[in-house]
Amino acid sequence: PEDSAVDVTFRMASTDAERADVLRLRDAVYVQDQERLADAADTASTFDRFDGLAQYIVGYRGGEAVGTIKVVPDSPLGLPCDDTVDLTQMRPGNRLVEFGHLMTLPTVRSQNIGMALMREALVHSVRFHRATHILGDFFVDDSGGLRDFYRDIGFVALHEPYRDVRFQGAPLSLVAALDTADAARRARAEEHRGNRLLQFFFGDYDSYAAHPKGATHAHPTPATR
Repeated sequence: PEDSAVDVTFRMASTDAERADVLRLRDAVYVQDQERLADAADTASTFDRFDGLAQYIVGYRGGEAVGTIKVVPDSPLGLPCDDTVDLTQMRPGNRLVEFGHLMTLPTVRSQNIGMALMREALVHSVRFHRATHILGDFFVDDSGGLRDFYRDIGFVALHEPYRDVRFQGAPLSLVAALDTADAARRARAEEHRGNRLLQFFFGDYDSYAAHPKGATHAHPTPATR
């Protein structure tokens, strides 16, 4: 599935220009294309309050930013999805990371760039944060459930669908969690060798999980909030 993204390079947004690219993508997707935000800065008091600890991975094609994903490691500040779901039972003994703001320009949709961004975020989360669980706040499908894409990887919904008032005219949302070690075990099992999505994300899990980089928490994961 990664073939369509071979000409895309990925890097962390660390410069002013790269951070400006993130805002341009947000304006192009959430404001201009989907009309779910009135302004790209509308998330300053919600999602962006975690930006002191979060990382944005940006995909570039020919020098143009074409997609991004936000990686938020758990900390004493908690996670964006704490506003929706109680993670008290999940936190002890685990390391949580939430993905958010996965978006690609309308002109590059259906080219697997979003999937490649999610893969980059997964590898980064396991290597740098030793993530045991990935969380996401996803829009539901037409049936009101978690989309097949996420279920095929192994995400499990943590609550009933809800209306996210931060986005105008959006579908209902669901917070879901993925157990990375369990997904890796399933990827190794013979009956799941044909699951291309699972193999794309977790087929080489042992390789990237065995070589963590800077895998320490500046803020220990809290047991409770």
